[in-house]
Amino acid sequence: MKSAFEAVKAPRIPAYGDVGKEIKEAAQRVERSVSDARAAVSEKLDDGMVAARRLLKRSRNTVRDGLEEAAHTIKQHPFRSLAIGFAAGAMLGLLMPRPKKR
Repeated sequence: MKSAFEAVKAPRIPAYGDVGKEIKEAAQRVERSVSDARAAVSEKLDDGMVAARRLLKRSRNTVRDGLEEAAHTIKQHPFRSLAIGFAAGAMLGLLMPRPKKR
């Protein structure tokens, strides 16, 4: 029966001539990994830019539609809009803290 020390295989130590070859292969693997990572990051950045542009365009359209709807409502009901604006201003005035006199 083998002992625990005999069962474990020692890692192969490369000969002196093989060291340069293994270093080159390791360098190539690292270079490929860096290249793959760069490509993945670049792709994700491009996807993010496209998504941001779409969101910006949708936001602009939503704001434009909201402004048009507000203008239409104000034209249809000018006195109601004026009363709502006055009430909102009065509420803001009541809720804002006032500076104290010394």
